[in-house]
This record gives sequence, C-alpha cells and structure tokens, in this order.
Amino acid sequence: MWTALGDSLPLATGLALSPFAVVTAVVLLLGRRGVVKTAAFGLGWFVAILVIATVALLVVEAADEADHDATETGVDLVQLAFAALFLGLAVLAWRKRPAPGETVPRNATLARLDGIGVPGALGLGLAQGLVVIKNIPLAVGAGVRFGVAGLHGGAAVGAIVVFAVVASAGIVAPLTVAVVGGSRLAEPLARTRDWLETNLSAITVTVLVLLGSYFLGQGLGVLG
Repeated sequence: MWTALGDSLPLATGLALSPFAVVTAVVLLLGRRGVVKTAAFGLGWFVAILVIATVALLVVEAADEADHDATETGVDLVQLAFAALFLGLAVLAWRKRPAPGETVPRNATLARLDGIGVPGALGLGLAQGLVVIKNIPLAVGAGVRFGVAGLHGGAAVGAIVVFAVVASAGIVAPLTVAVVGGSRLAEPLARTRDWLETNLSAITVTVLVLLGSYFLGQGLGVLG
C-alpha cells in the first residue's frame, strides 16, 4: 500500500496545487461565514476526488482479473493520453496568458462567490472536483495505481482516503491558517488572493507542464 501511495503522491500534489481551487478557498475565507463555507467547499472537493479514484480502482481491478497483461498495456496508453491532454492544455493556457504589463481582470466566477451559501459552497466543491478537466485524470491515475498494485479491502480504502486528504491540502491549508490566525489574517489573505489571481495563468501553465511530463514518463512503459 505504501509503495502505491508513494507513486500517487505526485498526482495528489497536482490536485492540491490546483490554482483555481486554492484561490476559491481564499475568496470564500474572506467572505461572511468564510470558515464554514470553505470547510463545506473542501468537503465537496474531498468527496469528488474520493469517488473518482474509487471508480477507477474498481474498473482496473475488474479488468486486471480478466487480462493482466492487457490491463498493464491499457494503463500505459491511458497515461500517454493524459500526458497529451495536460501538455495540450499547457499550450492553450500559455497562448491565453496576459501580455506583459497587461492588467489581469477579476475572474467573474470568483467575484460571485461573496453571495454563495454553505450548501452552494459544498456543491461548488463537488463541481470543481468532478468537472475541472485536469482533476479527473489525476484522480483516475491514483485509482489506477491502487488497482494495479492489487490493493483490496481496508488497504484500498485507506490508500484512497489518504490520497484524497493530500489532494485537498491546497484547500485545507488556508482554512487552517484562517482558523488559527483569526481575523488578523484578513489582510494577508486578501494579498494572497490578489497574487493568485494575478499569477493564475503562470501557475496553471507550470502545473500542467509538470503533470504532463509526469504522465509521459509513466506511460513510456508501453514501449518496453
């Protein structure tokens, strides 16, 4: 189990560093009942990642029982497809980046978060976890690794839960800081929000390139 978890850590880190999820958490923290809303958002995100990884694990387990060699080849091909997806998204994000010196406008979605309630924050966490295009390959990749490792029962549950917890760290970290620091951290959080929104494009490109390179390296096993 620990070997499989180690293999999944780059994927969990990629999820934890999701720029839009982190800035969403910070924006929610700055609003009324911010801690409760951010906790609900994080719970929704955690559940979404948990569900995707579990489904992937179950599919790989079933396929592995039917044909082990074909499953390994299929996993490598899927990883190469994920590499192409992430590197393609990196190119698109790079082409859409703001020009040097250009003022980055406020994101319209983030601007509407002030009026969202606790149920809305929970739903937003679920939606971001399930709909954001890069999250599915990362959670699927973890489930695939756990399935290929032959994890069953408690070991499989434990691995997926740990993975989902690490994948939620980008939301949990600012939430924890806000709970411990209280209202005196409102100004630093506001500066953090401004910095994240200003550099969202650059951060996104960097994360996508790293993830694409990771999946490319993992998928090259199909050539062996």
